[in-house]
Amino acid sequence: MRIAFWSPMHGCGVTAGALSAAVTLASSGRRLLLTQTHYCMNNFEIPLLPRGKGENMIGEKGIDSLVRDFKAGQISKNRIIDNTVAVTENLSLLPGGRNRCRELYDDKHTREIETRILSQAHDTFGNLLAELNPGYSGRTKEQIEAADILVICLRQNTRMLDELETWGVPEGKKQTLFLFGMYDKKSRYTTGYLSRRYRFLKKNKVFRLPYLSDYLDAINGCDVPSFINEGIGCSWKGREKDFFDAVKELSEAIGECL
Repeated sequence: MRIAFWSPMHGCGVTAGALSAAVTLASSGRRLLLTQTHYCMNNFEIPLLPRGKGENMIGEKGIDSLVRDFKAGQISKNRIIDNTVAVTENLSLLPGGRNRCRELYDDKHTREIETRILSQAHDTFGNLLAELNPGYSGRTKEQIEAADILVICLRQNTRMLDELETWGVPEGKKQTLFLFGMYDKKSRYTTGYLSRRYRFLKKNKVFRLPYLSDYLDAINGCDVPSFINEGIGCSWKGREKDFFDAVKELSEAIGECL
């Protein structure tokens, strides 16, 4: 199954949602490969790996290495596995490309190579969760079209929602979910209000991921796997309960399709 986390704009909590869902799904017994397709460097891989060791663990592994293998005719399932990093027993990480520029990665030839690599990575691990570059580039559209489950990450921002409605809302082949990242339940623009205002929200499942400073600290401290795994198994109150309930609800919705 191919799962894609995508947003029409930057700054919608896509990374926070993708990382928390991936760790939770893996802890429930699903084998999962996690990757990303950003044009620019982002805070995606390092929060999953031990502080101070992440860069060394990644080394030269990742999509760039597989692109070279592909061009040399050496791509294989073993090479896919060799270019991943084990995060937990069921969660592996395929680091994104480091040669990050739009001109390179939106080139049709390079895009086709990346598509082939991600397809083989999916076949190797069975489940692939990818955080996609935001926006509407041709490269991103191809990955959206390949997704069985598409999680569209949004903010409580009517300008963004108006634009999404104008451009057209993409859909996953099996399931489309909406996730409001950094959700503020005190705002008048609640998911209930927005679902009444926008038809595309009304007809699909809508989830919320509240902002939690402890989770931000876990991201900065490279402690996301242990933070999520410990939190999922604890009884919380207040903001922590809201956050972990939201993570479990989203992950269960994705897990139903796997």
